[in-house]
Amino acid sequence: MIKHNLCIFFQNIRKNKILTNTILETQKNVSDIILIQEPPRVLICCIPSHTNPKGNPYYGTLNHPKWFLFIQSNGSIENYPRVVTYINKSLSKMRISLRKDLIHH
Repeated sequence: MIKHNLCIFFQNIRKNKILTNTILETQKNVSDIILIQEPPRVLICCIPSHTNPKGNPYYGTLNHPKWFLFIQSNGSIENYPRVVTYINKSLSKMRISLRKDLIHH
């Protein structure tokens, strides 16, 4: 599959969950790749730990059914990335999920 007109959308959202969801919803039929600067950090769950009875917190960002989320992070709040990449699932024929090295670059 060759796509000649790749549409990339870039936005700084300043950690706003509502704005992130709005962008993902409105751009699902317009953009192919969305780069979000300062993505929101959401506590997803607490991972069981033998050193912490409450568990270690794991942070992530919003998911959407029309987008693949690429994020380079170990889940800690200190090392949270400044930019996350969403790739439209309409590009799934290109098998981008197999080339995470290109996305993280």
